[in-house]
Amino acid sequence: MMKTQADNQQLPNDGNRPGIWQLIRPYWVSSERWLAFALLGLILTINFTTTYAHVALNKLHGGLTDALVALDWPLISMTMLKTLGIGVVSTIMPLISVLAIEYLTLRWRTWMTKSFISHWTRHPAYYQLERDNLITNGDQRIAEDIKLFTDTTINLFTNIIYVVVNVTTFTIILWGLSGALSIPLGERTLTIPGYMVFAVYLYSFAHLALTHWLGKVLIGVNMHRQTVEADFRFLGMQMRENAEQIAFFGGGDREGQRLVSRFGRVRDNTLLMMRKTFKLSLFQSMFAQVFSPLPMLLALPLLLSGKITMGGLTQITMAYGTLLSTLAFFQQAYQSFTNWVALANRLRDLLWALSKARDQLAGISLTRQGTALFCDGLTLFRPDGVVLSHLPHWQVNAGERWVVTGQSGSGKSTLLRACAGLWPYGEGSIIAPEGVRTLFLPQKSYIPVGTLKSALAYPLEPESFTDQQYRQALEDSCLAERADSLTESGRWQQVLSGGEQQRLAMARVFLHRPDFIFLDEATSALDPDTEYQLYQTLVEKLPDSTLISVAHRKSLEQFHHHILTLAPGQDK
Repeated sequence: MMKTQADNQQLPNDGNRPGIWQLIRPYWVSSERWLAFALLGLILTINFTTTYAHVALNKLHGGLTDALVALDWPLISMTMLKTLGIGVVSTIMPLISVLAIEYLTLRWRTWMTKSFISHWTRHPAYYQLERDNLITNGDQRIAEDIKLFTDTTINLFTNIIYVVVNVTTFTIILWGLSGALSIPLGERTLTIPGYMVFAVYLYSFAHLALTHWLGKVLIGVNMHRQTVEADFRFLGMQMRENAEQIAFFGGGDREGQRLVSRFGRVRDNTLLMMRKTFKLSLFQSMFAQVFSPLPMLLALPLLLSGKITMGGLTQITMAYGTLLSTLAFFQQAYQSFTNWVALANRLRDLLWALSKARDQLAGISLTRQGTALFCDGLTLFRPDGVVLSHLPHWQVNAGERWVVTGQSGSGKSTLLRACAGLWPYGEGSIIAPEGVRTLFLPQKSYIPVGTLKSALAYPLEPESFTDQQYRQALEDSCLAERADSLTESGRWQQVLSGGEQQRLAMARVFLHRPDFIFLDEATSALDPDTEYQLYQTLVEKLPDSTLISVAHRKSLEQFHHHILTLAPGQDK
Protein backbone atom coordinates (compact mmCIF):
# COMPACT_ATOMS: atom_id res chain seq x y z
CA MET A 1 0.00 0.00 0.00
CA MET A 2 1.38 3.39 -0.95
CA LYS A 3 1.84 5.87 1.83
CA THR A 4 0.73 9.46 1.67
CA GLN A 5 2.60 12.29 3.30
CA ALA A 6 0.19 12.05 6.21
CA ASP A 7 1.26 8.45 6.81
CA ASN A 8 4.09 9.53 9.07
CA GLN A 9 4.51 11.23 12.42
CA GLN A 10 5.50 14.73 11.37
CA LEU A 11 8.50 16.33 13.06
CA PRO A 12 8.10 20.00 14.05
CA ASN A 13 9.56 22.42 11.50
CA ASP A 14 9.68 25.55 13.65
CA GLY A 15 12.20 24.31 16.21
CA ASN A 16 9.61 24.45 19.01
CA ARG A 17 8.51 21.62 21.22
CA PRO A 18 5.56 19.91 19.49
CA GLY A 19 2.13 20.05 21.05
CA ILE A 20 0.13 17.04 22.15
CA TRP A 21 -2.09 17.46 19.08
CA GLN A 22 0.98 16.78 16.89
CA LEU A 23 1.23 13.37 18.56
CA ILE A 24 -2.45 12.52 18.07
CA ARG A 25 -3.43 14.04 14.71
CA PRO A 26 -1.11 12.23 12.20
CA TYR A 27 -2.68 8.78 12.64
CA TRP A 28 -6.22 10.12 12.33
CA VAL A 29 -5.46 11.73 8.95
CA SER A 30 -3.39 8.82 7.63
CA SER A 31 -4.54 6.20 5.13
CA GLU A 32 -5.80 4.13 8.11
CA ARG A 33 -8.22 6.85 9.16
CA TRP A 34 -11.36 5.22 7.71
CA LEU A 35 -10.88 1.97 9.60
CA ALA A 36 -9.89 3.92 12.71
CA PHE A 37 -13.01 6.09 12.57
CA ALA A 38 -15.17 3.03 11.85
CA LEU A 39 -13.85 1.30 14.98
CA LEU A 40 -14.26 4.49 16.98
CA GLY A 41 -17.83 4.82 15.67
CA LEU A 42 -18.58 1.25 16.75
CA ILE A 43 -17.19 1.96 20.22
CA LEU A 44 -19.23 5.14 20.62
CA THR A 45 -22.40 3.45 19.29
CA ILE A 46 -22.02 0.74 21.91
CA ASN A 47 -21.50 3.40 24.58
CA PHE A 48 -24.66 5.24 23.51
CA THR A 49 -26.62 1.99 23.46
CA THR A 50 -25.35 1.17 26.95
CA THR A 51 -26.47 4.59 28.14
CA TYR A 52 -29.95 3.98 26.72
CA ALA A 53 -30.01 0.60 28.50
CA HIS A 54 -29.15 2.27 31.79
CA VAL A 55 -31.95 4.80 31.31
CA ALA A 56 -34.39 1.97 30.62
CA LEU A 57 -33.15 0.04 33.65
CA ASN A 58 -33.57 3.11 35.83
CA LYS A 59 -37.21 3.44 34.76
CA LEU A 60 -37.82 -0.31 35.17
CA HIS A 61 -36.39 -0.30 38.69
CA GLY A 62 -38.75 2.50 39.68
CA GLY A 63 -41.71 0.61 38.22
CA LEU A 64 -40.57 -2.61 39.87
CA THR A 65 -40.49 -0.89 43.27
CA ASP A 66 -44.05 0.37 42.87
CA ALA A 67 -45.18 -3.08 41.63
CA LEU A 68 -43.63 -4.73 44.67
CA VAL A 69 -45.35 -2.25 47.01
CA ALA A 70 -48.70 -2.97 45.25
CA LEU A 71 -47.98 -6.74 45.06
CA ASP A 72 -48.87 -6.65 41.33
CA TRP A 73 -47.38 -10.03 40.41
CA PRO A 74 -48.09 -9.95 36.64
CA LEU A 75 -46.40 -6.54 36.40
CA ILE A 76 -43.53 -7.75 38.59
CA SER A 77 -42.93 -10.75 36.29
CA MET A 78 -43.03 -8.70 33.09
CA THR A 79 -40.78 -5.99 34.56
CA MET A 80 -38.23 -8.56 35.74
CA LEU A 81 -38.12 -10.19 32.29
CA LYS A 82 -37.53 -6.80 30.64
CA THR A 83 -34.86 -6.02 33.22
CA LEU A 84 -33.15 -9.35 32.52
CA GLY A 85 -33.18 -8.80 28.74
CA ILE A 86 -31.81 -5.26 28.92
CA GLY A 87 -29.27 -6.41 31.54
CA VAL A 88 -27.93 -9.09 29.17
CA VAL A 89 -27.58 -6.55 26.36
CA SER A 90 -25.86 -4.02 28.64
CA THR A 91 -23.42 -6.77 29.73
CA ILE A 92 -22.48 -8.11 26.27
CA MET A 93 -22.15 -4.78 24.48
CA PRO A 94 -19.33 -3.44 26.71
CA LEU A 95 -17.35 -6.64 26.07
CA ILE A 96 -17.53 -6.00 22.34
CA SER A 97 -16.52 -2.40 23.02
CA VAL A 98 -13.43 -3.54 24.95
CA LEU A 99 -12.39 -5.79 22.05
CA ALA A 100 -12.81 -2.94 19.55
CA ILE A 101 -10.84 -0.58 21.80
CA GLU A 102 -7.97 -3.08 22.10
CA TYR A 103 -7.84 -3.62 18.32
CA LEU A 104 -7.96 0.12 17.57
CA THR A 105 -5.23 0.75 20.15
CA LEU A 106 -3.06 -1.97 18.61
CA ARG A 107 -3.40 -0.50 15.12
CA TRP A 108 -2.59 3.03 16.35
CA ARG A 109 0.37 1.77 18.36
CA THR A 110 1.69 -0.20 15.36
CA TRP A 111 1.40 2.83 13.06
CA MET A 112 2.94 5.22 15.58
CA THR A 113 5.78 2.83 16.48
CA LYS A 114 6.74 2.35 12.82
CA SER A 115 6.68 6.10 12.31
CA PHE A 116 8.89 6.86 15.31
CA ILE A 117 11.30 4.06 14.35
CA SER A 118 11.53 5.53 10.86
CA HIS A 119 12.52 8.95 12.23
CA TRP A 120 14.81 7.44 14.88
CA THR A 121 16.81 5.31 12.45
CA ARG A 122 16.99 7.93 9.72
CA HIS A 123 20.11 9.97 8.74
CA PRO A 124 21.11 8.56 11.50
CA ALA A 125 19.18 10.27 14.28
CA TYR A 126 19.77 7.41 16.74
CA TYR A 127 23.51 8.18 16.62
CA GLN A 128 23.04 11.94 16.88
CA LEU A 129 20.78 11.63 19.93
CA GLU A 130 23.41 9.59 21.76
CA ARG A 131 26.41 11.58 20.48
CA ASP A 132 24.97 14.93 21.57
CA ASN A 133 23.04 13.60 24.59
CA LEU A 134 19.84 15.18 23.27
CA ILE A 135 17.56 12.78 25.13
CA THR A 136 17.66 9.69 27.33
CA ASN A 137 16.12 6.27 26.71
CA GLY A 138 14.86 7.00 23.20
CA ASP A 139 14.44 3.29 22.50
CA GLN A 140 12.33 2.70 25.59
CA ARG A 141 10.13 5.71 24.84
CA ILE A 142 9.31 4.05 21.54
CA ALA A 143 8.88 0.58 23.03
CA GLU A 144 6.98 1.46 26.19
CA ASP A 145 5.65 5.03 26.16
CA ILE A 146 3.88 4.75 22.79
CA LYS A 147 2.06 1.64 24.01
CA LEU A 148 0.87 3.36 27.17
CA PHE A 149 0.08 6.64 25.40
CA THR A 150 -2.16 5.12 22.72
CA ASP A 151 -3.94 2.88 25.21
CA THR A 152 -4.56 5.73 27.66
CA THR A 153 -5.63 8.17 24.93
CA ILE A 154 -8.25 5.83 23.46
CA ASN A 155 -9.63 4.91 26.87
CA LEU A 156 -9.74 8.50 28.10
CA PHE A 157 -11.42 9.75 24.91
CA THR A 158 -14.08 7.04 24.74
CA ASN A 159 -14.75 7.34 28.45
CA ILE A 160 -15.10 11.12 28.18
CA ILE A 161 -17.60 10.76 25.31
CA TYR A 162 -19.48 8.15 27.31
CA VAL A 163 -19.46 10.44 30.32
CA VAL A 164 -20.72 13.44 28.31
CA VAL A 165 -23.62 11.38 26.91
CA ASN A 166 -24.47 9.95 30.31
CA VAL A 167 -24.20 13.33 32.01
CA THR A 168 -26.50 14.95 29.45
CA THR A 169 -29.02 12.10 29.62
CA PHE A 170 -29.22 11.79 33.38
CA THR A 171 -29.16 15.55 33.90
CA ILE A 172 -32.38 15.73 31.86
CA ILE A 173 -33.86 12.76 33.71
CA LEU A 174 -32.92 14.07 37.17
CA TRP A 175 -34.19 17.55 36.28
CA GLY A 176 -37.56 16.09 35.39
CA LEU A 177 -37.76 13.79 38.39
CA SER A 178 -36.64 16.18 41.11
CA GLY A 179 -39.13 18.91 40.24
CA ALA A 180 -38.78 22.15 42.21
CA LEU A 181 -37.76 22.73 45.80
CA SER A 182 -39.73 25.44 47.62
CA ILE A 183 -37.99 27.19 50.51
CA PRO A 184 -40.11 29.62 52.63
CA LEU A 185 -38.31 32.91 53.22
CA GLY A 186 -40.63 34.96 55.42
CA GLU A 187 -43.46 36.23 53.24
CA ARG A 188 -41.79 34.91 50.10
CA THR A 189 -40.98 31.47 48.84
CA LEU A 190 -37.77 30.63 47.00
CA THR A 191 -38.36 28.04 44.29
CA ILE A 192 -35.39 26.15 42.81
CA PRO A 193 -36.33 24.04 39.76
CA GLY A 194 -34.27 20.90 39.23
CA TYR A 195 -32.56 21.59 42.53
CA MET A 196 -30.98 18.12 42.74
CA VAL A 197 -29.16 18.76 39.47
CA PHE A 198 -27.59 21.91 40.94
CA ALA A 199 -26.65 19.96 44.05
CA VAL A 200 -24.90 17.14 42.19
CA TYR A 201 -22.99 19.57 39.94
CA LEU A 202 -21.93 21.74 42.88
CA TYR A 203 -20.76 18.64 44.75
CA SER A 204 -18.86 17.30 41.72
CA PHE A 205 -17.18 20.65 41.00
CA ALA A 206 -16.00 20.94 44.60
CA HIS A 207 -14.74 17.34 44.49
CA LEU A 208 -12.85 17.97 41.24
CA ALA A 209 -11.30 21.20 42.57
CA LEU A 210 -10.07 19.31 45.63
CA THR A 211 -8.69 16.55 43.42
CA HIS A 212 -6.80 19.00 41.20
CA TRP A 213 -5.38 20.90 44.17
CA LEU A 214 -4.01 17.71 45.73
CA GLY A 215 -3.21 15.76 42.56
CA LYS A 216 -1.56 18.19 40.11
CA VAL A 217 1.87 17.27 41.49
CA LEU A 218 1.35 13.74 40.13
CA ILE A 219 2.05 14.94 36.56
CA GLY A 220 5.71 15.55 37.38
CA VAL A 221 5.92 12.45 39.56
CA ASN A 222 4.54 10.26 36.77
CA MET A 223 6.94 11.70 34.21
CA HIS A 224 9.88 11.12 36.55
CA ARG A 225 8.67 7.56 37.14
CA GLN A 226 8.96 6.72 33.45
CA THR A 227 12.52 8.12 33.43
CA VAL A 228 13.82 6.29 36.50
CA GLU A 229 12.20 3.01 35.46
CA ALA A 230 13.84 3.27 32.02
CA ASP A 231 17.23 4.16 33.55
CA PHE A 232 17.07 1.11 35.81
CA ARG A 233 16.22 -1.22 32.91
CA PHE A 234 18.98 0.30 30.79
CA LEU A 235 21.64 -0.27 33.46
CA GLY A 236 20.57 -3.92 33.75
CA MET A 237 20.81 -4.27 29.98
CA GLN A 238 24.31 -2.75 30.04
CA MET A 239 25.42 -5.29 32.64
CA ARG A 240 24.04 -8.13 30.55
CA GLU A 241 25.73 -6.86 27.38
CA ASN A 242 29.10 -6.35 29.08
CA ALA A 243 29.04 -9.34 31.43
CA GLU A 244 32.49 -10.66 30.44
CA GLN A 245 34.30 -7.33 30.83
CA ILE A 246 32.64 -6.79 34.22
CA ALA A 247 33.62 -10.31 35.28
CA PHE A 248 37.26 -9.72 34.27
CA PHE A 249 37.34 -6.57 36.41
CA GLY A 250 35.58 -8.37 39.24
CA GLY A 251 33.03 -5.60 39.08
CA GLY A 252 29.98 -7.60 40.09
CA ASP A 253 29.73 -5.96 43.50
CA ARG A 254 30.19 -2.50 42.02
CA GLU A 255 27.52 -3.14 39.39
CA GLY A 256 25.26 -4.50 42.10
CA GLN A 257 25.72 -1.27 44.05
CA ARG A 258 24.94 0.78 40.92
CA LEU A 259 21.81 -1.28 40.25
CA VAL A 260 20.65 -0.95 43.86
CA SER A 261 21.37 2.79 43.74
CA ARG A 262 19.50 3.17 40.47
CA PHE A 263 16.61 1.11 41.85
CA GLY A 264 16.66 3.40 44.88
CA ARG A 265 15.48 6.19 42.59
CA VAL A 266 12.63 3.93 41.43
CA ARG A 267 11.75 3.13 45.04
CA ASP A 268 11.89 6.78 46.14
CA ASN A 269 9.70 7.82 43.24
CA THR A 270 7.24 5.02 44.00
CA LEU A 271 7.09 6.01 47.68
CA LEU A 272 6.49 9.62 46.70
CA MET A 273 3.72 8.53 44.34
CA MET A 274 2.22 6.33 47.06
CA ARG A 275 2.17 9.24 49.51
CA LYS A 276 0.65 11.67 47.02
CA THR A 277 -1.88 9.09 45.78
CA PHE A 278 -2.85 8.09 49.32
CA LYS A 279 -3.34 11.72 50.29
CA LEU A 280 -5.47 12.30 47.23
CA SER A 281 -7.54 9.12 47.73
CA LEU A 282 -8.01 9.81 51.45
CA PHE A 283 -9.43 13.30 50.93
CA GLN A 284 -11.58 12.07 48.03
CA SER A 285 -13.02 9.26 50.16
CA MET A 286 -13.63 11.54 53.16
CA PHE A 287 -15.34 14.10 50.95
CA ALA A 288 -17.55 11.42 49.38
CA GLN A 289 -18.38 9.83 52.75
CA VAL A 290 -19.43 13.11 54.35
CA PHE A 291 -21.89 13.87 51.57
CA SER A 292 -23.13 10.29 50.94
CA PRO A 293 -26.57 10.85 52.60
CA LEU A 294 -27.16 13.97 50.48
CA PRO A 295 -29.39 12.48 47.72
CA MET A 296 -31.75 10.84 50.20
CA LEU A 297 -32.00 14.02 52.28
CA LEU A 298 -32.64 16.13 49.19
CA ALA A 299 -35.37 13.81 47.88
CA LEU A 300 -37.06 13.35 51.28
CA PRO A 301 -39.14 16.59 51.09
CA LEU A 302 -40.68 15.38 47.82
CA LEU A 303 -41.61 12.05 49.39
CA LEU A 304 -43.02 13.63 52.57
CA SER A 305 -45.07 16.12 50.57
CA GLY A 306 -46.56 13.29 48.51
CA LYS A 307 -45.12 14.54 45.22
CA ILE A 308 -43.38 11.22 44.63
CA THR A 309 -43.95 7.60 45.53
CA MET A 310 -41.37 5.15 46.89
CA GLY A 311 -40.73 4.10 43.29
CA GLY A 312 -40.17 7.75 42.41
CA LEU A 313 -37.76 8.05 45.33
CA THR A 314 -35.89 5.02 43.99
CA GLN A 315 -35.74 6.57 40.53
CA ILE A 316 -34.53 9.92 41.84
CA THR A 317 -31.80 8.45 44.05
CA MET A 318 -30.68 6.10 41.25
CA ALA A 319 -30.61 8.96 38.72
CA TYR A 320 -28.74 11.14 41.23
CA GLY A 321 -26.30 8.30 41.95
CA THR A 322 -25.77 7.57 38.26
CA LEU A 323 -25.17 11.22 37.42
CA LEU A 324 -22.88 11.60 40.41
CA SER A 325 -20.87 8.49 39.59
CA THR A 326 -20.61 9.62 35.96
CA LEU A 327 -19.34 13.05 36.97
CA ALA A 328 -16.99 11.33 39.42
CA PHE A 329 -15.14 9.98 36.38
CA PHE A 330 -13.18 13.24 36.22
CA GLN A 331 -11.95 12.82 39.79
CA GLN A 332 -11.29 9.10 39.42
CA ALA A 333 -9.51 9.54 36.09
CA TYR A 334 -7.31 12.35 37.36
CA GLN A 335 -4.40 10.04 38.08
CA SER A 336 -4.76 8.46 34.63
CA PHE A 337 -4.82 11.94 33.14
CA THR A 338 -1.61 12.97 34.94
CA ASN A 339 0.06 9.79 33.70
CA TRP A 340 -1.20 10.51 30.15
CA VAL A 341 0.25 14.03 30.23
CA ALA A 342 3.58 12.64 31.46
CA LEU A 343 3.67 10.08 28.63
CA ALA A 344 2.75 12.73 26.08
CA ASN A 345 5.52 15.01 27.36
CA ARG A 346 8.13 12.25 27.01
CA LEU A 347 7.05 11.52 23.43
CA ARG A 348 6.90 15.24 22.62
CA ASP A 349 10.47 15.56 23.91
CA LEU A 350 11.53 12.65 21.69
CA LEU A 351 9.91 14.26 18.63
CA TRP A 352 11.60 17.51 19.54
CA ALA A 353 15.01 15.82 19.87
CA LEU A 354 14.53 14.03 16.53
CA SER A 355 13.67 17.38 14.98
CA LYS A 356 16.85 18.92 16.40
CA ALA A 357 18.90 16.02 15.04
CA ARG A 358 17.32 16.47 11.61
CA ASP A 359 17.81 20.24 11.52
CA GLN A 360 21.26 20.38 13.07
CA LEU A 361 23.52 22.62 11.01
CA ALA A 362 26.84 20.99 10.22
CA GLY A 363 29.90 23.20 10.13
CA ILE A 364 31.54 20.75 7.75
CA SER A 365 30.14 20.71 4.21
CA LEU A 366 29.88 17.17 2.80
CA THR A 367 29.04 16.58 -0.85
CA ARG A 368 29.36 13.52 -3.07
CA GLN A 369 30.79 13.57 -6.55
CA GLY A 370 33.56 11.99 -8.58
CA THR A 371 35.70 9.01 -7.55
CA ALA A 372 38.20 10.64 -5.15
CA LEU A 373 38.07 11.95 -1.58
CA PHE A 374 38.93 15.64 -1.03
CA CYS A 375 39.26 17.55 2.25
CA ASP A 376 39.73 21.30 1.88
CA GLY A 377 40.37 23.71 4.77
CA LEU A 378 39.10 21.06 7.20
CA THR A 379 39.22 21.88 10.92
CA LEU A 380 37.91 19.31 13.37
CA PHE A 381 36.43 20.42 16.70
CA ARG A 382 35.31 18.63 19.81
CA PRO A 383 31.65 19.28 20.73
CA ASP A 384 32.84 21.89 23.24
CA GLY A 385 34.63 23.83 20.45
CA VAL A 386 38.23 22.77 21.22
CA VAL A 387 40.22 22.28 18.01
CA LEU A 388 41.37 18.70 17.42
CA SER A 389 43.33 19.18 14.21
CA HIS A 390 43.46 21.15 11.00
CA LEU A 391 43.84 19.70 7.51
CA PRO A 392 44.41 22.36 4.81
CA HIS A 393 44.19 19.92 1.93
CA TRP A 394 44.01 16.16 1.58
CA GLN A 395 43.23 14.16 -1.53
CA VAL A 396 42.78 10.41 -1.75
CA ASN A 397 42.48 9.07 -5.28
CA ALA A 398 40.73 5.83 -6.18
CA GLY A 399 42.90 2.81 -5.50
CA GLU A 400 45.32 4.61 -3.15
CA ARG A 401 46.15 3.31 0.30
CA TRP A 402 46.68 5.78 3.17
CA VAL A 403 47.59 5.27 6.80
CA VAL A 404 46.60 8.02 9.25
CA THR A 405 48.87 8.37 12.28
CA GLY A 406 49.30 10.81 15.12
CA GLN A 407 49.14 11.27 18.83
CA SER A 408 46.10 10.27 20.84
CA GLY A 409 43.57 13.10 20.73
CA SER A 410 44.72 14.46 17.37
CA GLY A 411 41.38 13.59 15.71
CA LYS A 412 42.25 10.49 13.68
CA SER A 413 38.98 8.68 14.40
CA THR A 414 37.08 11.96 14.19
CA LEU A 415 38.46 12.47 10.67
CA LEU A 416 36.89 9.16 9.62
CA ARG A 417 33.60 10.14 11.26
CA ALA A 418 33.65 13.41 9.33
CA CYS A 419 34.29 11.53 6.06
CA ALA A 420 31.28 9.36 6.89
CA GLY A 421 29.11 12.42 7.52
CA LEU A 422 28.75 11.62 11.22
CA TRP A 423 30.66 14.58 12.68
CA PRO A 424 29.20 18.09 12.28
CA TYR A 425 31.62 19.89 14.59
CA GLY A 426 34.19 21.70 12.50
CA GLU A 427 34.78 23.84 9.45
CA GLY A 428 35.73 23.24 5.86
CA SER A 429 34.49 20.95 3.15
CA ILE A 430 34.68 17.27 2.25
CA ILE A 431 33.93 15.87 -1.19
CA ALA A 432 33.34 12.13 -0.93
CA PRO A 433 33.14 9.75 -3.90
CA GLU A 434 29.69 9.23 -5.36
CA GLY A 435 28.09 5.89 -6.19
CA VAL A 436 30.75 3.74 -4.53
CA ARG A 437 30.45 1.00 -1.94
CA THR A 438 31.98 2.16 1.33
CA LEU A 439 32.67 0.24 4.53
CA PHE A 440 33.80 1.69 7.87
CA LEU A 441 35.33 -0.66 10.44
CA PRO A 442 35.77 0.80 13.95
CA GLN A 443 37.93 -0.75 16.65
CA LYS A 444 34.88 -2.63 17.95
CA SER A 445 32.33 -3.50 15.27
CA TYR A 446 28.66 -4.09 15.88
CA ILE A 447 27.68 -7.75 15.62
CA PRO A 448 23.90 -8.31 15.69
CA VAL A 449 22.28 -11.22 17.50
CA GLY A 450 21.32 -14.03 15.10
CA THR A 451 23.05 -16.50 12.82
CA LEU A 452 26.72 -16.11 11.95
CA LYS A 453 25.60 -15.55 8.35
CA SER A 454 23.52 -12.56 9.48
CA ALA A 455 26.48 -11.16 11.40
CA LEU A 456 28.76 -11.46 8.38
CA ALA A 457 26.26 -10.09 5.85
CA TYR A 458 25.23 -7.09 8.01
CA PRO A 459 23.76 -4.68 7.01
CA LEU A 460 22.58 -6.80 4.04
CA GLU A 461 20.37 -9.87 4.29
CA PRO A 462 22.00 -13.32 4.72
CA GLU A 463 20.65 -14.41 1.32
CA SER A 464 22.84 -11.79 -0.38
CA PHE A 465 25.79 -14.19 -0.47
CA THR A 466 26.38 -17.91 -1.06
CA ASP A 467 27.71 -20.36 1.50
CA GLN A 468 30.92 -20.61 -0.48
CA GLN A 469 31.41 -16.85 -0.28
CA TYR A 470 30.87 -16.94 3.48
CA ARG A 471 33.37 -19.78 3.90
CA GLN A 472 35.96 -18.05 1.75
CA ALA A 473 35.55 -14.80 3.70
CA LEU A 474 36.05 -16.65 6.99
CA GLU A 475 39.12 -18.39 5.62
CA ASP A 476 40.60 -15.10 4.37
CA SER A 477 40.06 -13.52 7.78
CA CYS A 478 41.73 -16.40 9.71
CA LEU A 479 38.37 -17.64 11.05
CA ALA A 480 38.13 -20.88 9.06
CA GLU A 481 37.27 -22.79 12.25
CA ARG A 482 33.93 -20.95 12.34
CA ALA A 483 32.90 -22.06 8.84
CA ASP A 484 30.69 -24.84 10.22
CA SER A 485 28.80 -22.38 12.45
CA LEU A 486 27.23 -20.30 9.69
CA THR A 487 23.66 -21.30 10.55
CA GLU A 488 24.12 -21.20 14.33
CA SER A 489 22.31 -18.43 16.19
CA GLY A 490 23.91 -16.71 19.12
CA ARG A 491 25.01 -13.52 20.80
CA TRP A 492 28.26 -13.39 18.89
CA GLN A 493 29.40 -10.18 20.58
CA GLN A 494 29.61 -12.22 23.79
CA VAL A 495 30.68 -15.55 22.27
CA LEU A 496 33.65 -14.25 20.26
CA SER A 497 36.84 -12.88 21.78
CA GLY A 498 37.95 -9.34 20.96
CA GLY A 499 40.39 -10.63 18.34
CA GLU A 500 37.75 -12.91 16.80
CA GLN A 501 35.33 -10.01 16.59
CA GLN A 502 37.89 -7.95 14.68
CA ARG A 503 38.58 -10.87 12.34
CA LEU A 504 34.83 -11.27 11.76
CA ALA A 505 34.66 -7.57 10.87
CA MET A 506 37.49 -8.09 8.37
CA ALA A 507 35.53 -11.04 6.95
CA ARG A 508 32.78 -8.53 6.13
CA VAL A 509 35.31 -6.59 4.07
CA PHE A 510 36.27 -9.69 2.07
CA LEU A 511 32.58 -10.58 1.68
CA HIS A 512 31.24 -7.14 0.66
CA ARG A 513 34.32 -6.12 -1.38
CA PRO A 514 33.76 -2.35 -0.97
CA ASP A 515 35.39 0.30 -3.16
CA PHE A 516 36.41 2.47 -0.17
CA ILE A 517 37.55 0.87 3.09
CA PHE A 518 38.05 2.87 6.29
CA LEU A 519 39.74 0.94 9.12
CA ASP A 520 39.88 2.68 12.50
CA GLU A 521 42.38 0.55 14.47
CA ALA A 522 40.31 -2.38 13.28
CA THR A 523 43.15 -4.87 13.99
CA SER A 524 44.40 -3.48 17.32
CA ALA A 525 43.35 -6.62 19.25
CA LEU A 526 45.29 -8.96 16.95
CA ASP A 527 48.82 -10.25 17.31
CA PRO A 528 51.35 -8.83 14.78
CA ASP A 529 51.50 -12.02 12.68
CA THR A 530 47.70 -12.27 12.26
CA GLU A 531 47.47 -8.56 11.57
CA TYR A 532 50.18 -8.84 8.91
CA GLN A 533 48.41 -11.80 7.30
CA LEU A 534 45.06 -9.98 7.20
CA TYR A 535 46.51 -6.86 5.58
CA GLN A 536 48.48 -8.97 3.12
CA THR A 537 45.29 -10.79 2.13
CA LEU A 538 43.40 -7.50 1.96
CA VAL A 539 45.91 -6.01 -0.48
CA GLU A 540 45.95 -9.15 -2.61
CA LYS A 541 42.19 -9.78 -2.67
CA LEU A 542 41.07 -6.16 -3.12
CA PRO A 543 43.93 -4.50 -5.06
CA ASP A 544 41.69 -1.82 -6.58
CA SER A 545 39.95 -0.76 -3.36
CA THR A 546 40.86 2.53 -1.72
CA LEU A 547 42.15 1.91 1.79
CA ILE A 548 42.39 4.43 4.64
CA SER A 549 43.70 3.01 7.93
CA VAL A 550 43.99 4.67 11.32
CA ALA A 551 46.81 2.86 13.14
CA HIS A 552 49.52 3.25 15.74
CA ARG A 553 51.76 0.37 14.64
CA LYS A 554 54.58 1.30 12.29
CA SER A 555 54.45 -2.19 10.76
CA LEU A 556 51.24 -1.31 8.87
CA GLU A 557 52.87 1.50 6.91
CA GLN A 558 54.33 -1.03 4.45
CA PHE A 559 50.82 -1.86 3.17
CA HIS A 560 50.04 1.77 2.30
CA HIS A 561 51.22 4.17 -0.38
CA HIS A 562 50.96 7.35 1.71
CA ILE A 563 51.10 8.51 5.32
CA LEU A 564 48.99 11.31 6.81
CA THR A 565 50.19 12.49 10.22
CA LEU A 566 47.86 14.54 12.39
CA ALA A 567 48.89 16.61 15.38
CA PRO A 568 46.53 18.08 17.98
CA GLY A 569 45.35 21.52 16.95
CA GLN A 570 48.12 21.98 14.38
CA ASP A 571 48.32 22.25 10.62
CA LYS A 572 50.06 19.41 8.80
